[in-house]
Amino acid sequence: MSYHYPQHVGRIVRAARTNSDRVSQLLSRYPGVTEGEVAEIVTFLRTGRHLDVGLLTADASIRPNLDAFMQDHKAAFRVKWREGAAVTGGIAALLITLWMIWEILT
Repeated sequence: MSYHYPQHVGRIVRAARTNSDRVSQLLSRYPGVTEGEVAEIVTFLRTGRHLDVGLLTADASIRPNLDAFMQDHKAAFRVKWREGAAVTGGIAALLITLWMIWEILT
């Protein structure tokens, strides 16, 4: 076996991803969660699949805790200025590209 070709090459290990059941359990005991669990909830709500987040927010049993969590951590869900600038720049680039294509075709 060579140092440059270990046996694990080619094996892809999936990263542990938080699912909506775990976040639902964390939110059901919301005021008593640790800072790491708060970060896990915020990460799931910001980067989770839309369907999973939608199913989580539609759950009436945890809705009061979710509302309290969102109220207490609203700074984590604000749109950052970089995100706004990226969207504005992307729209401007799209409009310029479409205008250039229009000028080429006409």
